[in-house]
Amino acid sequence: MDLTELKWTKNVNHKGDDKYWAYQKIDPDLNIFRLNWKTECAENALKPEESELILLRQRAKVTHIVKLLNKTLYKEPLGGEFGISRLVQVVWIADYWSVPPEQDMVFGYHVHLEGGKVMNLETLPTFNEYWGSRGGLVGFQNHVLKALKLKR
Repeated sequence: MDLTELKWTKNVNHKGDDKYWAYQKIDPDLNIFRLNWKTECAENALKPEESELILLRQRAKVTHIVKLLNKTLYKEPLGGEFGISRLVQVVWIADYWSVPPEQDMVFGYHVHLEGGKVMNLETLPTFNEYWGSRGGLVGFQNHVLKALKLKR
């Protein structure tokens, strides 16, 4: 798997029952869904470019890696708190929803990132502190391949 476009991470919250995960039930044939942002975060939602990858985190677990399919911002007709979205395709999804990988294991260090905005990995101070001397973004991308057992 090619993770050279993995440049972003985003925390996701699932509204509803805690035993379920957001974006858990994706059509396995299409693997496409709309990734939501808070309505006031339109500028943030447009930061990732088409074809770039986002590592999604939920409740301190890594659940998805998704690819942006275009640069379009979709607005939900009824609005609401999470009223905007981008079209994404699943590149990787957790195999076992009862035990998705811990974000600290995937990142290689203790991660404490909050909020639902997309964050550029290379601008995160903690990311640079840890990965700066370990190959930077490329080192991290290779680590993710191994951590998620995606390397052949």
